[in-house]
Amino acid sequence: MLSMFTAKPVSLTINDEIVIAQTSVKHSILTAALAANIAFPHHCRVGSCGACRCKLVAGEVKQLTDSAYVLSAEAIAQGMILACQSLPKTDVNIHVNLRQRPLADEPQGHGHV
Repeated sequence: MLSMFTAKPVSLTINDEIVIAQTSVKHSILTAALAANIAFPHHCRVGSCGACRCKLVAGEVKQLTDSAYVLSAEAIAQGMILACQSLPKTDVNIHVNLRQRPLADEPQGHGHV
């Protein structure tokens, strides 16, 4: 019975190339990517800026907050999620622009991920 309460590790695939294995379902997609030293676009980490938006290609996530105030209904219908507010429930495959420019108020050239 104890095993049903144990968090099962899942894998995170980014852009069909980068695979992060053994990700805890207790960590957001953004947290897992940053822990793996992936320069994932982000800013606020609380779901209000939309900088970490990505497309859920496969798998299931648990949304920590309602992203409808940041993402349009059309974007949500197309599978867009906020990585900072998404906990993987299964193995997950996402697509994200890893070459996104930092937000205007972020310092340039200081290695900000």
